[in-house]
Amino acid sequence: MNAKKYLTMAVVGTIAALRLASPVCAAAEENEKEKTGALDQYDIGDMLVTAHRDSGEAFVAREGTVGILGTQDTMKTPFTVTNITEKTVESFSNPTQPLDSILAGSPAIRQSGSILHNDFTFRGFRANGTSCYVNGIPGIWTQFNAPTHIVARAEVVAGPNSGLSGTGTHYESDAAGGLVNFVTKRAGEKDFSRFTLSHSGHNLFGGYLDFSYRFGRNRDWGARVNIEKVDGETAVDGQRVKSSSVYVNLDHRDDRSKTNIFTGYRENEIINGQRWFKLANAVTRFPSVPDHSRNYSFNGMDKATYGWVLAINHEQKFNDDWKWFMNFGLLHNKLNKNVMYEYSALTILNDNGDFNINEQSSTTPQKAYYWQAGVHGKVTLGDVVNNLTLAVDRAWRLRDGTKSFTTYHLGTGNIYMGILNQIAPAYSGYESYLSNKTRIAGISFVDSIDYKKLNVILGIHYHKANVDSYSAATGRVSSSANSSATCPTYAVMYSPTENFAAYMSHAENFNVGTVVGSTYQNQGDILPPAKTKQNEIGFKYTNKGFLAALSFFDIEQANNIDVLKGGKLYQLQDGRLRHKGVELAVSGKLGDKWNFSTGLSYLDATYDKTKNGQYDGVIESGRPRWAGSMMLRYDADESFGAFGRVVYTGSAPVLYEKFWAPSYAVVDVGVEYKTKIARMPAKFSLTCYNLFDKSYWMIARGDNLYLSTPRTLALTMSVDF
Repeated sequence: MNAKKYLTMAVVGTIAALRLASPVCAAAEENEKEKTGALDQYDIGDMLVTAHRDSGEAFVAREGTVGILGTQDTMKTPFTVTNITEKTVESFSNPTQPLDSILAGSPAIRQSGSILHNDFTFRGFRANGTSCYVNGIPGIWTQFNAPTHIVARAEVVAGPNSGLSGTGTHYESDAAGGLVNFVTKRAGEKDFSRFTLSHSGHNLFGGYLDFSYRFGRNRDWGARVNIEKVDGETAVDGQRVKSSSVYVNLDHRDDRSKTNIFTGYRENEIINGQRWFKLANAVTRFPSVPDHSRNYSFNGMDKATYGWVLAINHEQKFNDDWKWFMNFGLLHNKLNKNVMYEYSALTILNDNGDFNINEQSSTTPQKAYYWQAGVHGKVTLGDVVNNLTLAVDRAWRLRDGTKSFTTYHLGTGNIYMGILNQIAPAYSGYESYLSNKTRIAGISFVDSIDYKKLNVILGIHYHKANVDSYSAATGRVSSSANSSATCPTYAVMYSPTENFAAYMSHAENFNVGTVVGSTYQNQGDILPPAKTKQNEIGFKYTNKGFLAALSFFDIEQANNIDVLKGGKLYQLQDGRLRHKGVELAVSGKLGDKWNFSTGLSYLDATYDKTKNGQYDGVIESGRPRWAGSMMLRYDADESFGAFGRVVYTGSAPVLYEKFWAPSYAVVDVGVEYKTKIARMPAKFSLTCYNLFDKSYWMIARGDNLYLSTPRTLALTMSVDF
């Protein structure tokens, strides 16, 4: 709490200083103008401005960050890229919705999460908050309920690529599917102070303060402060969310350098958040979907966390062609409550839908650190331009675990009737210990070569990693794994015209070895590192506001699978995965008032080279072949706008094709109205998630079932003062 009070005082001081500084700085500037007769101007040389030319009210933008290559035009990038704008984030984010709600516009991403867990699949590979990037820094978000209210945009680069993304540490996920980079909100050219009030679900209220100011002689300093307070019940009966946070983004820019500092503190708690189910061996038919508005949590179920995050980015010019850069990040997160079902999932015992209330209490506090430094420069030899990048990085993650898991039988229930009887209160105590340490050191070199209509990327990444697992009994290292890997990246892109481009690329990712998590019987074991290789062919076309991208990819990866032995769950490595697919994305304008974005994907994800060929050719659990989305926005005038989307997920196999989960389509719609209240700009918005109240199973984390979220109304009012 001392840290929280300190941060709150610092924020209040910052706001006050900005309020005072603004008129002082303005007066100083006017005096200087009077003395010199100078006009308003700001020379930034050839530095990159954060504005994105295609954003406006569009769902996706042409430009975005592509790892250490920096800001790139999609038409000049030989990878599948989706740059999700702030308008998309604003339209489809809410405390009642999971992280993947704002990512669904990318054809490479399929939704599989809840507000409790940030899970989603990326070209068929499991991902969550820990495998994402924040301002280009990996590993500083958590798996548990990421804060989307501070996100300005999301940049999605599909496919494994250690050479472009740096080397991060992850928890129960990896970056094999690609790179998701969340860019935090920062001060724009227009100053404002904004209060937002929201109501969603049954009685979930949220209050947000957003302060954005630029100051200094040339407005070269910027400050963005976001304060959040959320409390109440979602559309799920008895499910309660409590969140409070303070985030600050400071930036500085001049003609020689750019600096951005993002930091914040957040407390988050979700009470009665159970949406995760498993199927016991005795189940002989796939269960029909129960009432998704019912809560399946036992009395006392609670998950709460608090912690700090820091991300620092700096660029410094040597001259017009060369610059150096540095990135630093840290996460200190404490999971202080984790009272859940055994292994976090409710196990359906039979075809009747019966289950036991078996409770466990655990914790997974984490500390993660990241540091990167490098140089970027341009060397021109005749018609050949070499854009060179050399970077080194280090990453660390320390994770605690629970010393011993005791399972408490609290009662029984049925998925079609809810909790039938709870005979004992939940037990919330636990004892923690240092579970594992991960350390990674990497180096990357990339040369992006431009020659007339041709672009060639040649890159190489090397890293060394060490993973130590600790004994709960002795506190000493019980097992250790050392690994190293070299991952090449190479691509060729040909643009015969400004409107068309074709490319071929090869990229790889190599994880550091997976520490088996607390939900498995073999907790603490270290599975071998798995290399992921991708080959991709793609085509891109743009014309009159339209942008279309078509890609074909083939990915191979060593396979970690869930195995039941004697009714106990183990995680083991067996064979490999083969993910082949096609993705199509089209976005743009339909006249002056219409914007759209649509994506369609086909994925053939199969097991290969399994023990004795038992599962060779079987479709990977939870990986439907077909998925797609369509988003549409209509802006009648400057005051009124309407938007909507439909997300389709095809039928998915479960338990090595023993069952098939039905396909489903979910529709979200919303309206916005801008006006003035007492001469202050105001905006009202109403969004309805799951308009037709569709009940469905999502298949995630292999063979696990996630229950859908019921129809949810979200009303938001914001006022600039």
